[in-house]
Parts: sequence; C-alpha cells; structure tokens
Amino acid sequence: MKRAGVKPEAMGSTAPVVWVVLGALSLSMSATLIALAGTSSVTTAFYRCSLALIMLVPLLVREIREHGLPDRRFVVMALLGGAFLGADYLLWNVSIGDVGPGIATVLVNMQIVLFPVVVRVITGTPLARRFVVAIPVLLVAVTLAGGVVGPVPGGGAPLRGTLLALAAALGYSGYLYFTRDCGVRSPEYLVAPVFVATFAAAAMAAITGLFTSGIEVDLTPRTWVCLVLVALFGQAVGWLLVGAALPRLAPALSSTLLLLQPIGAVLIGIIWLGDVPTPVQSVGCAIVLATVWILTAGSTRPKRGKRTRRPEGDLALEAAGAVEEAPPR
Repeated sequence: MKRAGVKPEAMGSTAPVVWVVLGALSLSMSATLIALAGTSSVTTAFYRCSLALIMLVPLLVREIREHGLPDRRFVVMALLGGAFLGADYLLWNVSIGDVGPGIATVLVNMQIVLFPVVVRVITGTPLARRFVVAIPVLLVAVTLAGGVVGPVPGGGAPLRGTLLALAAALGYSGYLYFTRDCGVRSPEYLVAPVFVATFAAAAMAAITGLFTSGIEVDLTPRTWVCLVLVALFGQAVGWLLVGAALPRLAPALSSTLLLLQPIGAVLIGIIWLGDVPTPVQSVGCAIVLATVWILTAGSTRPKRGKRTRRPEGDLALEAAGAVEEAPPR
C-alpha cells in the first residue's frame, strides 16, 4: 500500500473512515481483555508485544521486499518510541486494576493534551490559547473520572490509578514524539515502525520483569486466549488500521473518530465485566471527551493542494489545536 502522499480526493473516501473506526474499536477491547487475563503488568505487556511481533513478521517481510530496509535514524527513533510505549503499557496495565478498564482508557487518552506539552517543553513550540484554557477544565474532569473526588468506586485505588494512567499517557506522548520522525522521513513504511516499536516495548517489559516479579509462564488457557486477542486487536490489527487511515483523513475527523476508543472501552467494560462507573465518574468522562471533541472540532482545516504523509503525533497536535504552526503514538 503506497503512502507517499495523500491525494485530495482520498480525503473524502469512505474506506479510511471504516479503517479508523474498526481500528479504534479493536483498540477499545484492550483494557477489558487485559483485566480478564488477570496477569501481572509486566507479563501482560511482554506477551502483548511478543505475540504481536509474530503476527507482524509476514507483513514486515513483504514491506521490506517492496521498499528495502529503513535507514538507521528510522530504526533509532522507532526504538526510542517503543521504549516509551513499553513504559506506557507497564503503567497503564496497573491503572486498569485500580480504576477499571473503561476509566483507564479514558484517562490514558489525555495524551492528546500531554503530547503538545511534551513538544512545548522539548522544542519550545508555543501552545494555542484555547488549549491553555482547556487544561484546568481537563484536570478537574480527570479527578472526577478517576474517582478521586466523590464516591469511591468499588475495588482498586482511584488516586494511584489516575496518576498511573496519566503517567502512561505521558509515556504514550513520548512514543508519538519519537515515532513521528519515522513517518516524516519514510512515509512508505506502515508495518516497520509498528514492528520496531513493539520490539522495543517487549524488550523493556522483559528487562523490567528480570528485576521485578518476573514473567509468568504457567498460564491458564483463558489467560492465553485473552493475551493473544490483546496482541491481535490491541496491538497488531488496531495500530495497522489506524496507521493506514490517519494520513487519508482530515485531522479533525480522524481525531473525532478515535474518541470511539475510550467510549467503546467504557461500554465493553460495562457489558463484559459489569464495571459501571459511578455518576461522578460518568460526568468526568463526559467532560473529558466533550473537551477533547471541542478541541478537535475547532482545529484548522487542512490546506488545499499537495499533502505529505503526517505521523500520528502530528495529527494529535493539529487535531487538538494545541500547537500553532507545529513542525510535526
């Protein structure tokens, strides 16, 4: 699939919309499947990535045959991004047990806000005024969604879970920052950045396991099934679908469609686990999603004419309207 550029007529195609919707729904199953697996954070992160690597190998071989090997900078940036992705998984897996799969997914999607902050700190790129105004609103909403304020949700530790989910979002922002370079320099690669980053995340989980609780091997059939499904839908299929669709959609539309992920996670958690948020948490989730939607809906429309491939990180920036004239998961 050639992705060197996005033709104007591709922006109106229905196929990319279907891809990103299916990708978002695939990713939304991750948290509930992780909760059902019932393994440690390190074990889940390791198998999620390792099993996904096996699934991605045939696609990677095909892509390399078509385009050759990516250059050294591409590999280094993808590895650094994968290290941050590994940290994201390790922290987020713990937060799922603390605040529930649905709420944890809503909170980790705060990367839409944190990623521009990371870019601001590293590059000095100014933040848009409306983004700065939205920050205190989102902080209040996060405390409500995580159960830090109001009735304490059953089980878990809401304060720890909220902080870990936000830290995971920060790790995901680092992933976006480093892997964006891959999309800018080598837009023809779709599988390679996912594969290299997944490899780095698996390695990080393995190293963490050596110094902590270790990686479990004697797992029940149900656990293996859940982990395989997480690797398939929450890693391989989900990210490939989203990665293929985003360059072909207007940023505001793609970011709005990606909100299906936290919404779907909340609904799946309710249906599969009976994990019903408290009324206060529901209000917090609604404020978070509404604020993000407002930011994405107000983003600058894409310019007419020739468009180059933009990585997921650029889309998050542009869709959130957080960075003015920004130079760039």
